[in-house]
Amino acid sequence: MSPGTAHLPFTGRQLAIIVVTGITVWFIGALVCRWVGDAGWFTGPARWIVYAALIPGTLPALLVMRAIAALRSDQMALASAVATAAAIALDGIALVVMPELYAANTENLASSGAIILWGGAVAIGLGCWLNRVQPSA
Repeated sequence: MSPGTAHLPFTGRQLAIIVVTGITVWFIGALVCRWVGDAGWFTGPARWIVYAALIPGTLPALLVMRAIAALRSDQMALASAVATAAAIALDGIALVVMPELYAANTENLASSGAIILWGGAVAIGLGCWLNRVQPSA
């Protein structure tokens, strides 16, 4: 691929949907972090339930994004990375500018930041899994 032909494999519409999905999931995720922290789920064994729940909890968001943006399976790894980039860009700003969105106290803020990082990794990992080569029948 020459430099003049190297483009993202998305239409403008698809790219907009991917970014809006990342922003939407980011906002919902921040609110969930606040609720989970306030409910005491960032302490003890409950913390691991939250981490584990992010795996099946993230998959529907990626499947909805794929359907709405009319993405092919071979676009999902990059689409999940772009959506996650939009989300973590907002996290990077919001964690400093309005930490109360994520937590009522410093301890929960650190836990919210950690779960956000985990969620980003889960989204990209699941995007790669959705992008995998399907075995031939």
